[in-house]
Amino acid sequence: MPAPGDAMRPDSYGMTEPSGITSASEAARSRRIFVVDDDACVRQVMALVLRRAGYSVECADDGEAAWEALATETFALLITDHEMPRLCGLDLIRRIRVAAIPLPAILISGNFPWSAPDLPALLPPGAALPKPFLRDELLKRVRLFLDPPDCGGRAPAPC
Repeated sequence: MPAPGDAMRPDSYGMTEPSGITSASEAARSRRIFVVDDDACVRQVMALVLRRAGYSVECADDGEAAWEALATETFALLITDHEMPRLCGLDLIRRIRVAAIPLPAILISGNFPWSAPDLPALLPPGAALPKPFLRDELLKRVRLFLDPPDCGGRAPAPC
């Protein structure tokens, strides 16, 4: 297992071309979502819903596999289940935050770790989404991060 930050490409997150113009590949990455869930049915349904909504989706079946992929892949958003083998979703988010990867995360679960003292500090930028959830609830949360409303330079909340 790589240590947090090892093998991370320094230009992987948040970089633009020197001219300030976003390339086509960066535009595609800005809609790339990483779905992590050990339940194959849940993972496949989420991926289908997100693809139909126009997002590019990659999947992993546990947190450790996701962590390994994050060493070489760039994503705009992480959606992860909490209760998984090898590495739970909250521990995956902890690793991401320690590695200073600016990746928003949506933690999904039927059993949230509300008692974890660091949960409120770990989620931002991100959100919690209790299972079961409706398709529209998932898409609404995803759009908050990947398709924010145009607020004329203000934060999205006041719109």
